Amino acid sequence: MSPELIMNLDMFPQQLESLQGRLANLYQDANTTVQPEANLLLAALKELDTASKILEIATQKLFEQTQKLGNVQARLREEYKRYQDLFEFIPNAYLVTDTQGKIQSANCATATLFNLQQQFLVNKPLACFIAVEERQAFRSQLNQMHSSECDYMQEWILRIQPRDCEPFEAAMTVAPIRDAKGKLTGLRWMVRDIHHVSYQPLLSLER
Repeated sequence: MSPELIMNLDMFPQQLESLQGRLANLYQDANTTVQPEANLLLAALKELDTASKILEIATQKLFEQTQKLGNVQARLREEYKRYQDLFEFIPNAYLVTDTQGKIQSANCATATLFNLQQQFLVNKPLACFIAVEERQAFRSQLNQMHSSECDYMQEWILRIQPRDCEPFEAAMTVAPIRDAKGKLTGLRWMVRDIHHVSYQPLLSLER
């Protein structure tokens, strides 16, 4: 919610109170009038007074809902920050791509592993960091993710080609991201360098 809208909402109760005061004065003046039109004016003022009271109740409810919304937004910001902190400090390279393998976000470990600053990873195809001789196999496996309706993780062994460095063997764990209707909307990846360590495959890849 914009600051301008919040400011207008803050001023609205005062404006409503002023309106009700003016209505009370008009009602008093009309009540002392002896002209035939006085009855019609009184009826109109009563209806307007009723409408203003209904509006006052609605305004109070709106303020309560606005306050609740503000609290929810604050909690969401806190949760998002926690997620970002976890995402950044995961020791393994972790990244999210769209369904075509274009990088949407990547953590610090990914930048180190791929030898490229984080801001330059975004929007790059993940295939750019696969060794040239294995890119076709990578794309074939990626296409199979599109045609498959499975929701379990898969682990691929491929050679990673960092920027301006020698390629190395890595274990790439990939999991699908699906919307409420089951449509594939993205992919989550974890990449581990297994060249210098004793490789242990994940014990269970199914969710």
